Amino acid sequence: MDETSYDVYKHYLSKFEDLFGPLSEGEVAQHQGRLIQKLGYDEFEKKWKEYKQLDEYLCEVMSSGATLNDDIYRNYLELSAQVLERPKDFMTL
Repeated sequence: MDETSYDVYKHYLSKFEDLFGPLSEGEVAQHQGRLIQKLGYDEFEKKWKEYKQLDEYLCEVMSSGATLNDDIYRNYLELSAQVLERPKDFMTL
């Protein structure tokens, strides 16, 4: 288990409990207009990596002056909600 990933996961768990109370792993709550499931460490780590990769990709694409693909942005919003991160407004980058 990567120490950094574990720290991010502990922060996620704390944030999840602050927002939704003491739900069990697998239970569902509504966040950013989406139903999200409380993730276990392995699933969270997978989603977190996807989120970070997509976040970096979108920053690069938008800083180069390209246009934002709607499907990719929807995927980014979904991943943001799942890992409880506030999505960036790439139109202002």
